[in-house]
Amino acid sequence: MIISWPEWDKGLVIYINQLGNADWDIFWGFSTSIMAWTPLYLAFLFVALKSFTRRRAFAVITTILFALALTLLCTEIVKEIVQRPRPVNDPEVAGNLRLIIKGYGYSFFSGHASNSMAITTLFICFMRKRQRWVYAICLWPLLFGVSRLYFAVHYPIDVLVGWTAGFLIGMGIYLYMGRTLLHYAAYRETVPHRQ
Repeated sequence: MIISWPEWDKGLVIYINQLGNADWDIFWGFSTSIMAWTPLYLAFLFVALKSFTRRRAFAVITTILFALALTLLCTEIVKEIVQRPRPVNDPEVAGNLRLIIKGYGYSFFSGHASNSMAITTLFICFMRKRQRWVYAICLWPLLFGVSRLYFAVHYPIDVLVGWTAGFLIGMGIYLYMGRTLLHYAAYRETVPHRQ
């Protein structure tokens, strides 16, 4: 698919990438690794189990996993349709970048941004009345998105659209599936166990 991408998009990714140095490379490399975020995933699980009954916690976790799968699927479909090269692989841009990591596949839109935003949106929707601190997890998709720009594996538009797609998918799943599953789990808790 041929799309005319704005020049500021290319200029901004070059600018952000050039701000880096070896010390920051270590920080951003760690902040984007799965190892760094494993404690957050475990914390999500722990908070869900502590905040809800077993059935309701299962409904919350199931909804979040479904959102993750749907977001991954949508992201990959759009990437294959649009086929925008990553900045590190784009001949017009790559010569002006500090190459830190290699990027594979296509760029539009960012899976890191969409997945982290979808999970964050859902978790906030479920937990906002139970945990006041829950809005602090908005830092997670923000860091993920910035790391993609820092390493020049995505353009700013890729990250912005990823955040937007993740938010819309998360809200849509919460409104049309998450609340229903949560109410159903609450209903099932009131039904006597069958012998």
